[in-house]
Amino acid sequence: MKINLLTKIPANKIATFLTMLVALAAGIQSAAAASFSITGSLNTARDGQTATLLPNNKVLVAGGFGISGITNDAELYNPATGTWTETSQMNNAREYHTATMLPDGKVLVAGGFNYSSGILASAELFDPSNNTWTVTGSMNVGRWGHTATLLPNGEVLVAGGSGPSGAISSAELYNPSNGTWSVTGSLNIPRRAHTATLLTNGQVLATGGDSTNAVLSSAEIFNPATQLWTLTNSMTVAREFHTATLLPDGTVLVAGGGYDSNGDDYSSAELYDPSSGTWTTTGAMTTPRESHTATLLPDGQVLVAGGYGASFLSSADLYDPIAKTWTATSPLNVARDLHTATLLPGGQVLIVGGLAGSNVTNSVELYDSATGTNSVTGSLNVARQFSTSTLLPGGMVLVAGGMDNGGNSLSDVELFDPTTGTWTATNSLPTARCFDTATLLPNGKVLVAGGTNSGGSLASAEIFDPSSGMWTSTGSLNMARQLQTATLLLNGKILVAGGVDVGNDTAEIYDPTAGNWTKTGVMTTPRCYHTATLLLNGKVLVTGGIGGTGDSTNSTELFDPVTGMWTATGSMSTNRERHTATLLPSGKVLIVGGRASVNSVGALSSAELYDPASGTWTNTGSLNVARENQTATLLPNGKVLVAGGDDGSTLGGGVALSSMELYDPATGTWTLTGELHTARENHTATLLPDGRVLIAAGYDVGVLSSAECYNVGLGFSNSWQPLITSATSPLGLGNSLAATGSWFRGIAEGASGNTQDSPADYPLMQLRSIESGQTIFLLTTNWATNSFVSLPLNKFPPGYALVTAFVNGIQSTGSVINISVPFPTTISLVNPKTFANGSFQFSFTNNIGTLFGVLATTNVAMPLSNWTMLGGATEISPGRFQFTDPQATNVQQRFYSVYSP
Repeated sequence: MKINLLTKIPANKIATFLTMLVALAAGIQSAAAASFSITGSLNTARDGQTATLLPNNKVLVAGGFGISGITNDAELYNPATGTWTETSQMNNAREYHTATMLPDGKVLVAGGFNYSSGILASAELFDPSNNTWTVTGSMNVGRWGHTATLLPNGEVLVAGGSGPSGAISSAELYNPSNGTWSVTGSLNIPRRAHTATLLTNGQVLATGGDSTNAVLSSAEIFNPATQLWTLTNSMTVAREFHTATLLPDGTVLVAGGGYDSNGDDYSSAELYDPSSGTWTTTGAMTTPRESHTATLLPDGQVLVAGGYGASFLSSADLYDPIAKTWTATSPLNVARDLHTATLLPGGQVLIVGGLAGSNVTNSVELYDSATGTNSVTGSLNVARQFSTSTLLPGGMVLVAGGMDNGGNSLSDVELFDPTTGTWTATNSLPTARCFDTATLLPNGKVLVAGGTNSGGSLASAEIFDPSSGMWTSTGSLNMARQLQTATLLLNGKILVAGGVDVGNDTAEIYDPTAGNWTKTGVMTTPRCYHTATLLLNGKVLVTGGIGGTGDSTNSTELFDPVTGMWTATGSMSTNRERHTATLLPSGKVLIVGGRASVNSVGALSSAELYDPASGTWTNTGSLNVARENQTATLLPNGKVLVAGGDDGSTLGGGVALSSMELYDPATGTWTLTGELHTARENHTATLLPDGRVLIAAGYDVGVLSSAECYNVGLGFSNSWQPLITSATSPLGLGNSLAATGSWFRGIAEGASGNTQDSPADYPLMQLRSIESGQTIFLLTTNWATNSFVSLPLNKFPPGYALVTAFVNGIQSTGSVINISVPFPTTISLVNPKTFANGSFQFSFTNNIGTLFGVLATTNVAMPLSNWTMLGGATEISPGRFQFTDPQATNVQQRFYSVYSP
């Protein structure tokens, strides 16, 4: 039996709170999915929980009422996978508590209620760096149904709630620096089930709620400078279980709640103006509701979802602050109240759990407000297809070479300026080429290698220096090749693999320091039109292509830069070439489209995922439109944009496509998005620092010079956008990223402080490798309105990266920084350990992120080429490495050589 302390009995609509548990009975209702899509379910069904967006872009859900009663269970939602993982349990089971993100990146959970302890004064902290809970100082007064608001000075104001005798007026402040609570000025009126909203002037507005036996219309303001509450004008009606949302213009939208004179819920809404202290009515919701959620979207609209009216609600409304009207939007899949709503970076809203009729639910869904659009930008000076496109450290885009309408290779080079949307010619390539590769080096220069021109495949390579705009020749490849791949490795070197001439299985490595190429291990299968992806573990996954038989293959293999060797890994479910491969934030690789055979027509619509942990492939949702020769771009919001390509309707190609679609890893599904203005294949797609995607050149009926930019379409005002003005560069592994800027606290938030609310008005800092696409969100040790400091960075590729801040779901323009290449120092093996079977284990310290290989022999006089390869040393913790020699059994003497490749 549940003691539902915050929900009315639907049968008689009693206005008072219950102090004993009451069983609820109602049927589960559901609605068809539209803008809401189902994602992974909670491990524990619950209502009355809290949900907190963490700096690492995961969502912490804690406590609430579950199937077996009030719980201390907590779990984490990962938007990169759409899955939930159980994390350590709270020290106390609790519901109707509060959860507040602190400036040090930890989460303060305070108060609540459980069966064994009753009303709780205890508080605890969740640390996302190690997923643990620790007890902190207890409040002076136990309470549930209270509010908690993070003040500009970093303290947390807890106000009101319910105590043993009903609603209370006391308030207190939590100091994160010493983990203690101090009593502050009391509310003028005891209240619970109220809202608390941080105003733009740093004061806190408390509205409505219940004062034991009466629903309140009163409102009051807390001034942190005086620590006193002052009554302000009352709302037009009394309400509880309502929502209050700070809008970008500084006014507060209060919506819904109960009760009116007939004991029913409200559809009405009103606006509070802090400058005058007055309330004015605004448009009414389409449905009366209470215990709903309200979320401020990036475009300034407010999404109200679910709640309770005449029954449990699946309906959702959008409030337009300009027109001051509400319109119905697509309904939830599951009718619910007492759920949570969390705004994610990129504008999606995560709806979690709640009460669905007579039972709590574990269902979770995502609301997406983005409307992707394309806009035409300036045309290139030279029409081309099969060119390369590289984002430079200064934010410009370098487009080089390619093929003209007559099939001739080009030497023309030009630069795109995202701020003006214009193209400017720069110095030409010394050698005309297409089907080549372009790689942004850790020193900021661009390596162009191989390709073809009228003379056949090329072995030459050249380097572009953005500071001078000049090209210089560098060492030539050991083998001429075109349609190869090029991958920047963790040691700053570049792996070039495969290509034509003809069915090439060779690979070689470029050393930017020496400017030369060296041969490395031979692939297991010759291939061209394949893909190569740097994995999180530093290995390179190569997939598909045209293999040694002259037809498409489903084979895949891994390159280990430590040993220089290739090994086969799990095969794709489908043969494919001319497909795309995208490294997802989860570490998995998404393979999309392509063609199954060079001897058949028809592009593929299928897609599949590679899991490096198991070396296996699984099918995922299929494209809406089959395509080959498309582009795939990982967006800052974690989705993948696939653009254009052709339908494969002829042996040589097919009809160019204008359609675009988005893959959401959280749901495994594709949705069509804004169409290209010009159908195109063999084009380029480059993510710009401001989050747009530049789609340029390619082929339709002829070779194209047109270009356009894709915008995810969040609709926010530039004046609401966070701004990064500086970020640590170069940044060495093991060091912290420090960024400064403005609007890191955000200009608005959802109402803060109760289980209906999950503010997102604090910075999430994303780091994205320009070359590999590896993306992470950085945990923080300190954030403020204009600054952010991360925990030390580890396990991230060297070279240039984009730093982007997300606040209120709105992304800043990215700042380009350099992640320095790790270099080894002198190695001393320490602490040898002998196992029972005779195996040896060694450990040593060195620079964080350095790659090491290990050789062993019983005869030190033998040349190193005859020593036994043991593989690589594992970095077991930052800067600490370890390797084991399992072959040392029954050997009297062994010698080891540790090297950095």
